[in-house]
Amino acid sequence: MKKIVAITMVKNEMDIIESFVRHTLGFSDLLIVADHKSSDRTREILEALQAEGLPIIIEDVVAARHVQAETMTHLLWEASDDYAADLVLPLDGDEFLVPRGTGVVRDLLETLAIEDVRALPWWQYAPSDDEGIPEGTFALSVPLLRAPSQFSQKIVVHGGFVRREHVRLSEGNHLIIQETASVRRGDCGDTCEQMELAHLPWRSPAQIRSKYAVGWPNIAGKYGLNTVSGIGYREMFAQIRKGEIPPKGENIDAWTPCKLDGRVPFPMLQYSENTMPDVLANVMASSEALAAELAETRALASRPMVTTVVPYFGEGGQPSYLDKHFCKSLAAALAEDYPWHEVIVPVFGGSIPQEFVRNALNRGVRLCLPEHLCSAARGNYVEWLLPGDIPRREKLRNMITCAELQDRIYPILLSEARSGVLEMSPMVNFGVSAKENCRMISCEAAWSWLLLQGKVPSRGMAGVLVKKSVFDDCRGLVDCFEAGRPHVFLMWRELLLAGGEQMGMQMCVMHEDETESGAELHLEELAAHQLDWHALCILDRALLSKETQEEILNRQRRIGIYLLEHAIDEGVDLQLGIWPEYQQMLMTL
Repeated sequence: MKKIVAITMVKNEMDIIESFVRHTLGFSDLLIVADHKSSDRTREILEALQAEGLPIIIEDVVAARHVQAETMTHLLWEASDDYAADLVLPLDGDEFLVPRGTGVVRDLLETLAIEDVRALPWWQYAPSDDEGIPEGTFALSVPLLRAPSQFSQKIVVHGGFVRREHVRLSEGNHLIIQETASVRRGDCGDTCEQMELAHLPWRSPAQIRSKYAVGWPNIAGKYGLNTVSGIGYREMFAQIRKGEIPPKGENIDAWTPCKLDGRVPFPMLQYSENTMPDVLANVMASSEALAAELAETRALASRPMVTTVVPYFGEGGQPSYLDKHFCKSLAAALAEDYPWHEVIVPVFGGSIPQEFVRNALNRGVRLCLPEHLCSAARGNYVEWLLPGDIPRREKLRNMITCAELQDRIYPILLSEARSGVLEMSPMVNFGVSAKENCRMISCEAAWSWLLLQGKVPSRGMAGVLVKKSVFDDCRGLVDCFEAGRPHVFLMWRELLLAGGEQMGMQMCVMHEDETESGAELHLEELAAHQLDWHALCILDRALLSKETQEEILNRQRRIGIYLLEHAIDEGVDLQLGIWPEYQQMLMTL
């Protein structure tokens, strides 16, 4: 049997996505879906279908503008190279491969004679009802209208041909593009007459307004306003601006009523209720994404460099490079797609095997001694990733954009996670909600607030980005490491006080649903954190009012007793390790 992989890029297709997925997986072994920043329930429905056990891979399109050809070409290569597809079917989310007679699509694909690429006839369909396809109804099960003539063609591609020639897809998946040193050729191959693609671009008045109101600005963002690419989108966009509903098709009175009963199975849908598009919400989300991309382009024009610091700690001579927390953070740093980026590993202890050193150097990682960290870091901005820390997705792009485009200098930027932290967690939020987006607070006020809470910001060091000048003023924060562990609370003190009273700190809440920020802490680490808290409260007593000092003492007593009781319940030997010092601290409160 042939391995058949279907690929698609979708945006705001919640009204038809379940119909498309269930139908397509009736004849393909795998479906790879690239979600282009959908602002409706498309992603939710895809994940529900995936959780059901259907063979779906969901990927993200980062760019806001129209990038269909680039994305679909990437998926074409992925399907052929990574999944060894014999046939690759590039489809849109509103296209349904159907037999022209009574054959079965899977059987027709199995017997299809193809060495490179074959064309599939592309026919326009539309629901006969002017209200469109009812919610929760399989898209092909309603009475339809069929255009009087074939509109164009799409293609099916042989996986071996892709692997051999490394070809590209044209915009719209109409052609295969082959490039040599002197030739650029488009080819759609011989036509496969036993099947056709039923294209349903019009499914309801609200859906078609959303499609073109969102689609044309995305295309114009890539090609400009004066372009032949997506010219139909421009015309429909103009109609929507006049308050009109784009028509189902040209000369719709000449279209032929038809039904597909008996030609394709009609699966039951489970997740397609409440899928009427909200046109304004989709347009607003798309406009915001395009504006953000424009700002990012301006911000990155000067190519600001970022240095990511991932510390290495040797433990008793053991090869701690195998430690999953360090490896996790280093892998996250190396996976960052920010283009002007370097990774430095300061070695605080132990010896790193030469094999690891060679592999690190091959991937661009540089090693250094802690005392040389400031001179080694070449970035305009610096971030720390402590073992186990995972930075928020797109953190660097968003933060650099924020820092570079403000009308004043913010030496420290912070991204926080959602509110609601465990009682024993050493993390807390600054009280900034996602709705507020950004907030500025002076560094001294921020440190006073953290002293009161006895906690660090919710993403820890994985959420902060600092100007290189602040990093240098703190001597790279290397003085905050002692006895084989980072003193995170002390790191925050050094950062905030180095920022200066007048400079201020920009507080950014981004993607509050992504909460992973570090390794799970053990009781001893929690106790060590409280010891740091107590010592720093004494050190910075002058920053606090008498009322605040008393409030901190009460909080330290309450948390200290709770933590000690928890340690006793878990059978911790309080005569060992950090616990004698911890109990002594509690006695002084």
